[in-house]
Amino acid sequence: MSTNKILLVDDEPNVRETIKELLVFKNYDVRTAANGQEALELLEYWIPDLILCDMVMPVMNGSELHESIKNNKSLSPIPFIFLSAKNEIDLIQKCLLDGADGFLTKPFKINELTLIVAAGLARFENNKNIKGNLQLGKKKRLSQLS
Repeated sequence: MSTNKILLVDDEPNVRETIKELLVFKNYDVRTAANGQEALELLEYWIPDLILCDMVMPVMNGSELHESIKNNKSLSPIPFIFLSAKNEIDLIQKCLLDGADGFLTKPFKINELTLIVAAGLARFENNKNIKGNLQLGKKKRLSQLS
């Protein structure tokens, strides 16, 4: 089984390093970016299985990055989980209604992070399997027609 890849986007170096160490300890392949623009540059040559992203960052914030990813057909299936020190129910609701797969309020407990990451990755894998099965079914129907 291959290691799941996670992109962590956060402008705070200490937060970024701490979360990265935890995820690497849990056997994830983790790359980091300090803002949304750096993340987009990384996504040009490295595609993760999940994105963890802070909301408030310089250059390009988390909402802008999420919007860019949603509008990119090849990146939009990647689960996107927001991290934020803001604990406003309206903000959390807006992010989820805009298509985020999760929202964690900082500070969070280690088990909260690992649970939401595992759930996001499981949903992503499930969606890939469903899509693959649909493609197989389509090919089978086409071969039966010819």
